[in-house]
Amino acid sequence: MILKKIYTEPKQLFEPVKFIDGINFIFGKKEQSTDTKKSLNGIGKSTFLDLLDFALLSSYRSDTSPRLMAAQQKGILKGLSVVLEFEVNQIEYAISRSFEEPNSVKFSINDSSFEDYSVDDLKRKLCKIIFLKKDYEGYFDEKWLRYLLLFFLKIQKPKKEKFTDPVKYIKELTAAELNQYLLFLMDIDNKLAHQNFKLQTDLKNIEPTIKGIKKFILESYGIQDIGEASSRVKTLIIEIEEIEKAIKSFNLSKQYQIDESRANKLTAEIKELWFLNHQDRKKIDAYRDSVHEEINVNPLKIKRMYEELNSLLANNIKKSLDEAIKFKKKLISSRQEFIEEEINQLVESIRERELEIEKKGIERRSFFAMLESEKAITDLTEAFKSLSNKQNEKASLESQTKIYQDLIREKNQIEQEEKKLEGKILDYSLKNEKEELAFSRLFRSIYNYLYPDLNDPSIFSISPNLDADSKLQINILPNNEMLSKGRNQGRTLIYDLAVLLNSIDKKINAPRFLVHDGIFDGMDKAHFIKLYEFLEEQKLQGKRFQYILTYNEEGTLTDNFGNADKVTTEKIEAEAILVLSPKKKLLGDF
Repeated sequence: MILKKIYTEPKQLFEPVKFIDGINFIFGKKEQSTDTKKSLNGIGKSTFLDLLDFALLSSYRSDTSPRLMAAQQKGILKGLSVVLEFEVNQIEYAISRSFEEPNSVKFSINDSSFEDYSVDDLKRKLCKIIFLKKDYEGYFDEKWLRYLLLFFLKIQKPKKEKFTDPVKYIKELTAAELNQYLLFLMDIDNKLAHQNFKLQTDLKNIEPTIKGIKKFILESYGIQDIGEASSRVKTLIIEIEEIEKAIKSFNLSKQYQIDESRANKLTAEIKELWFLNHQDRKKIDAYRDSVHEEINVNPLKIKRMYEELNSLLANNIKKSLDEAIKFKKKLISSRQEFIEEEINQLVESIRERELEIEKKGIERRSFFAMLESEKAITDLTEAFKSLSNKQNEKASLESQTKIYQDLIREKNQIEQEEKKLEGKILDYSLKNEKEELAFSRLFRSIYNYLYPDLNDPSIFSISPNLDADSKLQINILPNNEMLSKGRNQGRTLIYDLAVLLNSIDKKINAPRFLVHDGIFDGMDKAHFIKLYEFLEEQKLQGKRFQYILTYNEEGTLTDNFGNADKVTTEKIEAEAILVLSPKKKLLGDF
């Protein structure tokens, strides 16, 4: 993949930038009246690279694209799209992505008309276009686009640590996950790394689930240890059997002549007496209000309503209503003494029925005396409710315990697979010795060129580390004086160049560009000059690549830095693909 050009439309925020083969400087130039380096911050160098990243389908949120989001909130990017033109294997492509609708992207092949894609769909398509290798023996996933591209796009973010460990190039991801991407980019078989990542992911997912369900069981059932769950189930089984036995005894006891039909009959009789009392009270109200009310009750209609429940009850209801209406008609034309007499009779009837209700209630309660005396249950309804609750508790506990045990078994199986994988990883170096050695030679040649004064016998290796989740450890310049000067910048520089040049030497599908934003901040300028010379030599050898870096004017490079005449400020400015200054910012005064 070679970058061609980037610009905005329909309005141009800046002149279209054309990428070139070799070194692409994004240059921060001082103004004549300016002497401080601080004035070169915020002129748009990193923002320009953000636009490139945006065109390559980066996520567009305030935490991932703070500079662009701030510009959009100011209205600077309103109505604009970024267009990136590039080529892969001599086929021309173009991406157009709008800031207004970042999840909808336009894509063109060989100057054809743009077609609409969702970001996710185009990510998968681009991943295959840019990274798919025909003869690669390892694992590849078309969902990897952004994970792989971020290796080639080292763009500094506000308040983020600069140039972390080169192996940890995406800080948020684990080494176990990153290993599969790094081995893929180095064209070394990554199947074991991918298998390990899957196993570690499964373990990571299953462990909190096991912990959560264990906590739920302990707290829900009042037990101290998960082993008590089995004992609790047995206790519930015994309690269920005892309740079932009590219910069976309750239904068949000859001593108390108890059966369900008799209990139901008593309940029905009590309810009927309640209803008759209710009706008589309604009659009393009707007598007292008869002078002011009309008769609008339809006994036949009410009878039909109750016939669905109980025909005898319905007849009684109808009869009672008929009598009530009859009495009401009499009341309308009778004297007050007659009304009082009828009310007294109804009150007496209600009292007699209440006595009957109490008697039948005593009789019904006697059916439960046996169970009540043993402080068990006082009603069949409570018996079945208690039985149901314990059966549900038993079923739930058994179910939760089974899930817990299944998860433990699954975890054990994963750990067994992990042990098998560890055995294969011990043989990993031997199996991939040829590829690893070839990459190590390339790495050493870059290291010796850029840092000729340093001599470290241990500069690159891939070794088993079974104590770590990653299982494989990629070692890059473990300990030397270079780290005290440029921290991880020097390690990142060498390793990234090795991956880029390895892809070129082996003619494998991968980006031929590499973006380093501010990598030389604080580094010895002699290394910058050596890098320039090294890349110029690679270009003369016919290697096609694009090394894109931001660089600020910092004064004269003297002979103390090597061949300083090759890399003058004037030369950098002349070769730069984009020159920015405090008076010529990328987005104006924003």
